[in-house]
Amino acid sequence: MSPFPLTTGRAVPGKHGAAAVAGLLGQRVARLVALHIPARRYLAATDPGLALSPESARTLGCQGGAMAPEEAAAFESDPDFGAAVALRRADDAGKVVGLRVPGLDRWRPVVAAASAAEARGTVRSARP
Repeated sequence: MSPFPLTTGRAVPGKHGAAAVAGLLGQRVARLVALHIPARRYLAATDPGLALSPESARTLGCQGGAMAPEEAAAFESDPDFGAAVALRRADDAGKVVGLRVPGLDRWRPVVAAASAAEARGTVRSARP
């Protein structure tokens, strides 16, 4: 298990999101959803180029702010660290006003395949 706690008050929204997707997409995807806030806190501490909107900066403060060095080190030792940070960066990249992106139908086959694999118990790890 991860040395980084997912059930602190600051990470509760991720815990709820993880519970919402676990049955459909499996525990690995649920864990990455749960790590969404810790990944944001990590990036706030380690990426000097990270640009936050005023609202994003406000909510980051409510979630504990940037990680302390010892928290960041613990997070880096998490087996899902790389995937969690990659997912967070992908989420942040999608928050561009006016950005044209494919519709949700593009993702339907991916979600269906992940859900079917979870139902069969054949989910493959995508760990970096």
